[in-house]
Amino acid sequence: MISKTPKFWENKYHLLTFALYPFSIIYYIFFKLNSFLQKQNRRKLKLKAICIGNIYLGGTGKTPLAHKIFQDLKNNRKCCVLKKFNKNQDDEIKMLRQKTTLFTPKTRLSGLLHAEKNGFDTVILDDGMQDYSFNKYKSILCIKSDVGFGNEFMIPAGPLREPLSSIKNYNIALINGNKCELIEKKLKKIHKDIIIFYSKYTIQNKAKFLNKKFLAFSGISNNDSFFRLLKFNNLDIKLTKSFEDHHSFTNHEIEYLLNICNQQKLNIITTEKNYHGIPRQYKDKISYIKLKLEINNFEKFLNEIN
Repeated sequence: MISKTPKFWENKYHLLTFALYPFSIIYYIFFKLNSFLQKQNRRKLKLKAICIGNIYLGGTGKTPLAHKIFQDLKNNRKCCVLKKFNKNQDDEIKMLRQKTTLFTPKTRLSGLLHAEKNGFDTVILDDGMQDYSFNKYKSILCIKSDVGFGNEFMIPAGPLREPLSSIKNYNIALINGNKCELIEKKLKKIHKDIIIFYSKYTIQNKAKFLNKKFLAFSGISNNDSFFRLLKFNNLDIKLTKSFEDHHSFTNHEIEYLLNICNQQKLNIITTEKNYHGIPRQYKDKISYIKLKLEINNFEKFLNEIN
């Protein structure tokens, strides 16, 4: 997992973009071959598989959306969340397990078949749009408005996991952040019937952090976006420390951060996801920001996935 998005991923004409482009072609060929082979044995499911995905490598808000959809469907459906097991994403798995009915199979198809066998009628998949081994009932594309699609090249020359043309496989686009007509036009050009919604994060426990000074640390795909959110909400952030996404924090690292806080008389905060990744003995010394995902026209959004 990359710790920071390469700057050249924003630039179509960067020297590294050109140098790596041949490898992107190779990646594209393997991607197309793999998807073709999976489609030959694609399984039809009786349950509704709602897949939350992205085409931009890294965090785009899939996990918070999976949790939100689960919370709003669980009273009317027998539903669960499915996230393919990945030992490097233990923080997200722990967070989802506390808040949802969670399956973490070795393959998504085996997990879906297990859910179907056990009477679940709806499964919310946290990631999986690049998995063509099963039919999807609805597909939601998560996008961050401040990065969009980068330079629009596939990895490693750019940030895309699949070509932009794959947008046609999605029913809904959820853009997190400010309204962006450029992204909307790009989406509609490729898929005129895609339905676009916007979302934002609000801090639920903001009051407890006001009038205090903080060291903020995080290990997510875009650490700067977390720090900007804190400052936008008038939290007094004196220092920031960034780690790679899904970082597994060691005792030494946490002790180092706590020592800085003691020396400079600072409090310490992190993300909810990273809080689940710190050693247990330090959890009473560290606070986390509790974020709420808000979706514009949420009732319409729910109608689209029902």
